[in-house]
Amino acid sequence: MSSKILIVDDEATILKMMELVLANAGYSVTTAQSGPEALQIYGNGAGFDLVITDYKMPEMNGIELEGEILRRDPSAKVLLVSGYGGIDTALEGLNKGAMDFLRKPFGPEVLRDAVRSVLERDKQQSPVTAVCREFSRQSINGTSFELKDKHFDEQFGDLTCDFEITTQAGVQPLTVVMPAFIQELIKAYIDSEEVPCGDRFFEAICEETVSSELKENRGVPHDGTIVIDDLTKDVQNWIDSMVSVAVAT
Repeated sequence: MSSKILIVDDEATILKMMELVLANAGYSVTTAQSGPEALQIYGNGAGFDLVITDYKMPEMNGIELEGEILRRDPSAKVLLVSGYGGIDTALEGLNKGAMDFLRKPFGPEVLRDAVRSVLERDKQQSPVTAVCREFSRQSINGTSFELKDKHFDEQFGDLTCDFEITTQAGVQPLTVVMPAFIQELIKAYIDSEEVPCGDRFFEAICEETVSSELKENRGVPHDGTIVIDDLTKDVQNWIDSMVSVAVAT
């Protein structure tokens, strides 16, 4: 019999994406849009092999939901996902019993791999090092980078992300600017006024831009700044992978 999964997320588009991805992968999927609804469905947990829950939800956040699920069934497996908070949120979730953490946005393949890993893994094995890699990413040439700060310009709406790049030569700052008109181009590209995961979606595109820069040029630009002034093919492909719900089984 296929594993039974309960998915909890108050964002309808993300909830539907996860449902379709996992149903197409052969799992039996039930959904809920809030913590209280999820607990009513979950009961004593006898009908589920895994709970996937968003962190930021009204009424009850994901860590609170996780705590109640584990109180009812200490053997339960919980996968926490979030587009908000930092590594402290991820580690708190793991320390309180979650099996793994996924940082939104993520594509179908990442979700399927995480679910398969959690279902196959012993309850005592939580991948703390994998969670840390969610926040300190590694490029193919051995250069690591971390998002240290970000802010939106209140007047113009531009997003500025400040990164710390660590190479063999030392640590360097790198700033990535996503102008407001690029954000609007992205919304037009996906034909929606709302992007999945809110502002975190734009931050993730900035991270992908840094990764591409380090892979292609093996270093930080001389002026320490990258301005995203176009939707490149690589960015379009990344967006497609994030918003697509059509997956191969």
